[in-house]
Amino acid sequence: MNTTGTPGIPGPVLAPVIALIPRTAARCPLLVTPLPDRAGLRIEGELDCATLPVLTRALASIGGGDFSVDLSGLTFTDVGGLRALVTTAGLPDGRVLTLRSAPWHVRRLLYFTGWHRTPGLRLHAPPSPWPDPPWDHF
Repeated sequence: MNTTGTPGIPGPVLAPVIALIPRTAARCPLLVTPLPDRAGLRIEGELDCATLPVLTRALASIGGGDFSVDLSGLTFTDVGGLRALVTTAGLPDGRVLTLRSAPWHVRRLLYFTGWHRTPGLRLHAPPSPWPDPPWDHF
């Protein structure tokens, strides 16, 4: 079918258009909310360089003393995000940071980096129906 009006020159070919939407912080936000039953925060979403300022502000707003961070809603973290949490635990004020419901990828990254030995950091993970991988073999 000629839609250009000029003989011998074909018109445009109509094809379905697929819109590619880049993965941005607006689509994968990091939600940080206070815990209702204890001092601490609940983190949901992806923690990376784009969302790190949200976590940094939330951690700075917590006063002194022990606190917990519920990671059950965390779907991804990079080393920078984990470093922000570990650094908060390692402050010289003696506070204890308990990471609750840490997903396997967070526990694995902590063990790979050796940060699971950070003074003031406690891991509290729910029992898993599967055995943990042998961390010492990596």
